Amino acid sequence: MTDSNDRNFINSFAKGLQLITTFTKERSKLGLTEVAKANDMNLPTARRYLHTLTKLDFIIKDESTQTFQLTPKVLRLGSWVISSMGIKERLLPYLISIRNEWDVTTHCAIMEGNEIVNVERIRSSDVVNLDISAGSRLPLHATSLGKAILSFMSPEKQKEIAEQLDFKALTPYTITDMNTFLIELEKTKQRGYAIAVQELSLGLKTMAIPVFNSEEIVETAFGVSYPLNRAQENGLEEALIKRLFEVRDKA
Repeated sequence: MTDSNDRNFINSFAKGLQLITTFTKERSKLGLTEVAKANDMNLPTARRYLHTLTKLDFIIKDESTQTFQLTPKVLRLGSWVISSMGIKERLLPYLISIRNEWDVTTHCAIMEGNEIVNVERIRSSDVVNLDISAGSRLPLHATSLGKAILSFMSPEKQKEIAEQLDFKALTPYTITDMNTFLIELEKTKQRGYAIAVQELSLGLKTMAIPVFNSEEIVETAFGVSYPLNRAQENGLEEALIKRLFEVRDKA
């Protein structure tokens, strides 16, 4: 994070922003020691940063537990960004039409850090369905959405990102080896779309394609998910793959 060769780089500001990202859905409340350790700070320094962010109303302290957590004010830092990109508006007609035509869950997501962030999700009526909403974060390595985005990056960038991933096994089918994952990305690029079979959740299959912006850079991923047993339905996957390519070419 620190860049000693860049005279315009404000280290204290960068550290403050980095500290905010320490808080996650799984770690929504953190003590002073946890914050200091996660940000490689000593306790007095971490206390000053937390005090400043508390004064600015980005963080609140629970005196009874001596823990800190983010306030809704942090939404101002980024909630408008996705809207300004126009992704949801551009893809919503496809999300709705594909869901209605085949009763599969449709979703689109962007990559942020080492995760994907769901921009929009239209649920099917299937019982096998994840409780995920817009704004939810998922691991790159276990999702077809993540694979779709990564697969069209340069091999150097893929390896750089893969080296930072925690290849946690979410199911017995999750890819947990970096080299295997990189090979899967190459297969995905050759195929043109990504597949994840029970890698995120048992009984669930997903497929996704990258969506490019005007500069031919991957901007988002668009995907479908459905119970694995539906993969046997005559013509379903062929029809879905055709529609995914249509979204890629027209959106």
